[in-house]
Amino acid sequence: MSYTRYGGDPYWKRAKADGLGVGGTPYKKGERVFFYPRTGAIYAGDAAQRASAEFDELATLEG
Repeated sequence: MSYTRYGGDPYWKRAKADGLGVGGTPYKKGERVFFYPRTGAIYAGDAAQRASAEFDELATLEG
């Protein structure tokens, strides 16, 4: 994971409240979710793992 990080990059965080992620995946307060700060999109569960992997892959191609 060697790439330049920017202010609007998505990141893992703990959910502050229960909610629904992109695609309708439910998550509970305290669960790890993948958050896109520019859009406010939250990915939970398997979708979060896929979103994180996709972002890492694309970020390394930026190089």
